[in-house]
Amino acid sequence: MNNEDQEATMMGQSIRAKAVLVVRQGTQVGMSFPLSNSHTILGREEGINITLQDPEASRRHARVSWQGGQFVLEDLGSTNGTFINGIQITAPQVLNPGDSVGIGQTTLVFQIANTQGVGNLPQYPTDGGMQPAPAHVQPLQPAPTAYSPPPPPPQANKTIQYLLYSFGAIFMLGICFLLCLVGSVIANPQFFEQLLGL
Repeated sequence: MNNEDQEATMMGQSIRAKAVLVVRQGTQVGMSFPLSNSHTILGREEGINITLQDPEASRRHARVSWQGGQFVLEDLGSTNGTFINGIQITAPQVLNPGDSVGIGQTTLVFQIANTQGVGNLPQYPTDGGMQPAPAHVQPLQPAPTAYSPPPPPPQANKTIQYLLYSFGAIFMLGICFLLCLVGSVIANPQFFEQLLGL
């Protein structure tokens, strides 16, 4: 292994050793959790790597893994889902410095502490330098927007409007007729008795 490979390996290990999740919202605000293991489980269950005091978190909610020189977040079939920057993930996603991770009512920020000259690299160096994302890791997709059908043409709007007006007029005429009928029965009950042959 030459000097450049050794430096890349040391930098990758340094980044991994200094990666943390810092709680920005929730009952544990200000706490930070190092991601020094190759797999870190987050959830409500006691005894796992990161125990969240959050009633909306599942017992074993999500996992952060070190894969291909990158930190990857995946949901473990949680009830309420796992989010990166407000977007629910449906497959493993690469974490970049500054990303916010939403689990229940808790928001954690992924940070790499004190790495000078690294910046917001989307991938971190390992033995062979920069590595592509693992094949099963999908890029974060934007949230789907609600579908809204195109507005109907103006003529269709007028036709519907006229139909509604006609229905309303017929309905009002029917109510007026019934009121007149009831008023007539009250005013002259003998006429209706004769008319009905009672």
